[in-house]
Amino acid sequence: MPEDPVSRIRRARISDASELARLTAQLGYPASIQALEDRLVRVVSSSIDCLLVAEESPERLAGWIHGFRVQLLESENRVEIGGLIVDEGRRRTGIGRLLVAELESWARKSGVAELGVRCRVEREESHRFYESLGLRATKTQRVFRKSLANGGGIPN
Repeated sequence: MPEDPVSRIRRARISDASELARLTAQLGYPASIQALEDRLVRVVSSSIDCLLVAEESPERLAGWIHGFRVQLLESENRVEIGGLIVDEGRRRTGIGRLLVAELESWARKSGVAELGVRCRVEREESHRFYESLGLRATKTQRVFRKSLANGGGIPN
């Protein structure tokens, strides 16, 4: 692993929208810069979210991680990794590990003792990465979603 894979890890800013959109597309979730800006406004102002970026230079990001606190009645609070991406050209250089370590630090400071992540079944390389960081698969599940736009409520 190189000694300095990035210049620094920092909290994301609204001005990062263009670079975040570029990286998010690499994760398989393309979005416009405007859509990312709209989401960033919500995320960066939230006390339960932590969006960190790996800054390669002032105008280029090498990756990002988004974590958020989850409060459930049936279990202790945890921080869930909502997304993690390292630029295609910078993978396997330690940036992902740095981002996860910084998120873990934020989680501990927030009084949370567990870190979790949901990962698509076909992303086997990601599974190995998370396992190398000490995360263990605890269950298999299906994810169900329903659009609530345009009156998409509970059917009669």
